[in-house]
Amino acid sequence: MKKSFLILFFLLPAVIFAESFAPEVQNSEIFTGDEVVVKIKIAPSENITAAFSEKFDDAKIRKIEVTPEKDAVLLKIVVFKSGEVEIPEINISSGGVSGKIEPFSIDVKTRTEEGDTELRGLKDNAAIKEKDYTLLYVLAALIVAAVIAVLLFKLKKRFAKKAEEKVPEVVPAEVAKEFIKKAEAKRKEGDFESFTDLVTLGLKTYMSLKSKKNYVEMTTFEVKRALKRDHLFSADSEAVLSILKLADRYKFADEPLKPEDFDSLIDGFKDFLKKKETGNVSA
Repeated sequence: MKKSFLILFFLLPAVIFAESFAPEVQNSEIFTGDEVVVKIKIAPSENITAAFSEKFDDAKIRKIEVTPEKDAVLLKIVVFKSGEVEIPEINISSGGVSGKIEPFSIDVKTRTEEGDTELRGLKDNAAIKEKDYTLLYVLAALIVAAVIAVLLFKLKKRFAKKAEEKVPEVVPAEVAKEFIKKAEAKRKEGDFESFTDLVTLGLKTYMSLKSKKNYVEMTTFEVKRALKRDHLFSADSEAVLSILKLADRYKFADEPLKPEDFDSLIDGFKDFLKKKETGNVSA
């Protein structure tokens, strides 16, 4: 009994005066599934541990790192819940130093905000697929026609004795104007999603036909990289990427656009086409 009392006597100050660490949250606003980085000013060592002081299923401590200056520790915590999330107390130990990280709050946002219905409505999935496949069929037909034209030209040069064959010419500017016409019709109908698809597909199709590069299958990032090596369109990089990035915000980030944003998409396409056709295209 006396021995137990002595052990408790020596351990009690360590419990009562356990060091408390104030968390320095590096990114207090994140999206669901992202990491929140918390800096703790505790001396790093080879053996560092950290764990929630209570059962907590809304977050997980994924990684513990030492700062480049080696004067503190970084906890990388993945959060699974949206809204105002209260991170509970965390027990931390580094070398011979143990303590508790004080609770803190973070604002966790969903990647698609609820109630975002501007310029959108319930769409029939089958109808959407049908529209998309129709555009792909049109594009495939145009590309096939362009390939056939090139092959026939080469064959005529190789087999000069054969009768010359007139090959239907695919005019990139005319193809682009047809996309513009269809896009404007979809906008009048209120189908902004198809309108946005037609603008970006028309732009990429025109560039593909002009440069013989397959811009249609490229992402915006791949287009940016390809433009640097394309002498025909390298000077137009800013105008092209401005249209594609604005469209990506609407199509992939679910960001609602204003009417002037949609004006910017179609007008940007028209201006780009007019510039490349040296003023001969009335878009």
